Amino acid sequence: MAKKQKAPSNSALEAQAIPVVAATLAGVIYQARLLNRQSKLNIAEEEVIADVVSLWRIVRDALARESG
Repeated sequence: MAKKQKAPSNSALEAQAIPVVAATLAGVIYQARLLNRQSKLNIAEEEVIADVVSLWRIVRDALARESG
């Protein structure tokens, strides 16, 4: 007899999403640093990080609403 597969819980889905989102956001920060150097812009790194953290919070809130 085949066992029913349980739907992943909210915490399991969030645990799977966190490393992917964190890696993506780290890539965004790295790419912003490279572009900043290439174009000789003086965009504060703190500004880029603040934008990335803001995006992470939006994604986290959307995941929470979707699963809950």
